[in-house]
Order: sequence, then structure tokens, then C-alpha cells
Amino acid sequence: MVTRLQSLLSAFLCLALLAKMVALRVGSRPTPQAPLLLTALGSFAVAALVGIPAVRARIPIATVPGVASIIMDTGVSVSLALLATYLWAPLRRAGSVPWWRGRLFLTALAVSGLLAALMASTPPSLRTNPLQNQYTGDWRIVGVYVIGNLFFLACSGASAIACARIVRMVRGHIAVGVAVGAVGMVAYAVTCVNRLLLVAGQPLLAGDWFTWYSVLNFVFTEAAVLASVLGLHFTAVWRVTVGCQRIFDDLRAFLLLGPAWRRLTVLCPDVVLPWEPGPRGLRDRLDLSYRRYRREIECQDALLLTGAHPAKQPRPSPVRRPTGPTSPVRAATRLASLRPGTRRR
Repeated sequence: MVTRLQSLLSAFLCLALLAKMVALRVGSRPTPQAPLLLTALGSFAVAALVGIPAVRARIPIATVPGVASIIMDTGVSVSLALLATYLWAPLRRAGSVPWWRGRLFLTALAVSGLLAALMASTPPSLRTNPLQNQYTGDWRIVGVYVIGNLFFLACSGASAIACARIVRMVRGHIAVGVAVGAVGMVAYAVTCVNRLLLVAGQPLLAGDWFTWYSVLNFVFTEAAVLASVLGLHFTAVWRVTVGCQRIFDDLRAFLLLGPAWRRLTVLCPDVVLPWEPGPRGLRDRLDLSYRRYRREIECQDALLLTGAHPAKQPRPSPVRRPTGPTSPVRAATRLASLRPGTRRR
């Protein structure tokens, strides 16, 4: 069950990263920083893909002990370094160098090479896999854990600091998205500290706590990464939420105008606007916002013909505030409640 949960989390992370990469490639305007972010997301996607046992089992190179762990460590190192570079780019006052020549990226490559060298020098029987950070008693494996997690901690901490500074510079949903990303980076930094405690605690503490604590820490790591991905996708989520709210408002107004519109069109059938023929008319019929607008216009035309336009209505009692001359809903409802041919005094 635990392995299945880990596989599901890694698969969901891959899909979220690929969706963001497609959105950056297709839906956004090209910017100088787009290749940097695409490379960071792609590196993390490769690391998450190798973290799925079913996928790793089908990769011939992953059957070699320790290679899958190095692929994951390299992907995470490059991704975190490039993400920190991306977040700090707008905060620098001086001109920045290309990202492939940046200090963090070159440091990530050096750290990845060092980790690969340490893993290659370790006997195959003592090498680890990426889903079980089992301490083997070999100083080279300990070096892989300590060096890797210290670099991850530095990059995630730098990203969290950059997000905290960016939050004070932006407003609205962008600030919320950056704040969510900062929470994810802080959580990932905490998991790096936890992995360091795992390495130091196993030779000192006896029992089966290590296995469950390692799995639990992995789950928290995935949750931290998912929070960071949510920060990346927050703008899209906000747009979808606003769009759904707009559709709900249009549907609500459309249904509220329904009884009055039907009564008014019986009194004044000439106010009904014709539909455009062909594909354009079909598109208009499917557009709820357009149909609501048509219904409001037809109600206003009918109210003008019957002499009951909202602007000519008497002021209501002080308990209720008038809706204004541009909203025909209340006047149309009042007029629809009258029988045909009845005049108001």
C-alpha cells in the first residue's frame, strides 16, 4: 500500500509538471526566462518519473544498483538550482549571466557528479534505491545523503526567501500563488533536515522506526513538492475559479429573468431578436453570457414598449434600495406579475 501511494504521488507530480510545461510552451508568450523554467520543470519531471517503481523497472539502466538514485538526485539538484535562479532573476539589480553559466546551475552539476562518483565507488551490494533511504554503514552512502540534502536545503531555502520577497512586490492571486510556492519550499527544506536526521539517527537508535519514518518523510516530501506545483498552477486555478463563478452568475441571472422574459415576450413578441444563421448562431446559442445579455435587452425593449421601464418606476420604500435603471430584473418581475391588459396606477 505504501509503495502504491508513493507511485500515485510521483505519477500525479509528473502529470502536474508536464501540464505546466505544456502551458508555458503553448499558452504563454515567449520570455527570456521560459527556457530556464522549462528546464527546471523537465528535470523534476524526470526525477519524479524515475521515482515510480513500475517505470523504473522498465528502464534498463535503472536495474543497475544506485543508478536510479543518482538520476533522481541529479534531476532534483538541477531543478532546485534552476528554480532558485528563476525566482531570484527579477530581484537582481545588476545584469544576470545566462542561466547555464550561473553559479547554482554549475554547482548542481558539480554536486551531481560528486554524488555519482561516490555511488559508483560504493560496492553494488551497499548501494541504495531512491524509495528507501536505507543507511548501509558505508561512509560513501552517508556522503551521498549528506551532500545531496545539504544542497537541496540550500536551494529550497533560497527559493523560499525569494518567494517571500516577491510576495511583497505583487498583489492579488499572483501573491497567493507565490505564497503557496513559498510554503512548499519551506516544507521541502524541512524534509531535507529530516533526511539528515535519518542518516544520523539510525546508528544511534535501534528499532523499526527508521523504515516508517523514512516512508513518512517521503510522503511529506511529495506533499511539499505538490504544494510548490500548486503555486506554479495557482494562476490557472484562479482563472478557472473565476470562470466558473462567472458562469454561475450568468446562469443565475438567466434563470431569474426566465419567467419575466416569457411573460414580456408574450405581450411584445416583436422584441425577440433573431438568431444569426450558421456556425455563428450556434456559437451564440451555446454562449450563456450572450444569451443572458440578449434576454436582458429583450426585457428592456419590452418594458419600453409597455411604458414600464425601470427608470419610470416609482421609488420603492426606504427599506429596500433600488437596483438602478440598468437592471431590468425587478421591473420585469413586477410587470410579469400583472395580468395582460392591466394598467398600473
